[in-house]
This record gives sequence, C-alpha cells and structure tokens, in this order.
Amino acid sequence: MGTSTAREALIIEAIGEMAAVVKRVEALVPKLQDTRQSLIDANTQLSNQLRQFEDHMHEITEHAKLVAMNHVAQHTREMTRKSVQTQVVEIHEAARKAMGAEIRPTLQELIAPLHRLAYQASQRESARERWERWLTHAMTAAVASSVTLILVSAWLWTR
Repeated sequence: MGTSTAREALIIEAIGEMAAVVKRVEALVPKLQDTRQSLIDANTQLSNQLRQFEDHMHEITEHAKLVAMNHVAQHTREMTRKSVQTQVVEIHEAARKAMGAEIRPTLQELIAPLHRLAYQASQRESARERWERWLTHAMTAAVASSVTLILVSAWLWTR
C-alpha cells in the first residue's frame, strides 16, 4: 500500500467527513428555515408594534399641541385683557389731565367776560326799571287771566 492507498484513505476519510458535514448542513436547513420564519414573524410583529407606537406618539403629540395652544391662547387673552385695562386707565388719566390743564383755563377765560357783562347789566338797571319790568309782567298775567275768564264765561253761556 503505498502513497496511493494512503492518499485514497485520506480522500475516503475526507469524503466521509464531507458526508457528515453535508448531513449536518442538511439537518440545519429546516432549523434555518424555522429561524428565518421566526425572524420574519418577529419583524412583522416589531413593525406592527412600531406602527402602534408611532400612532400613540402622534396622539400624544397632538394632545401636547392642543394643550400648548390652549395655554398660549389663555395667556394671550389674559395679557390682552390686562393691556386693554391698562390702556383704558391711561386714556382716562390723560383725558383728566387734558381737561385740567388745557380745557379748564380756556373755559374760565370764556366765562369770565360773561360774568362781568351780567354783573354790569344788573348794576345799570335802576330800581325804577326793575319795578317797571315786574309791573309789565304782572300786567301781562292780569290781562291773560281776564281774557281766559271772558272766553270761559262765553263758552259756558253758549251751552
């Protein structure tokens, strides 16, 4: 048996080991297919969970936006109300100051000559003129009463 038989023995042994490896690999194929299917199922399940997570995060984000917008709107209304109140107070104060500082002196300047004229008119009228003026009023009242009495008497008599 020379080298050829040793070589042949090695080749036969290598073929035997190759057959054992092939049998092991063939035994692994169903396990690899099961593993592949498990990976596909895990991927599908993970994708579904990811979609659910994204939907949940979207709901949380929308809720956070709504809460933030309501918060901003509430504070904006409050700041607007305070600003309007402040402006109203400032406008009233400015109007009060304007009345006191600018309009009141002008009105006093206009009223002062009228007071002087009224006083001068009352000083010029003598006692006789005042008596005549009151007497004229009294005579007018007496004539009006007489005419009314005559008209009422005539109306009653004709009935």
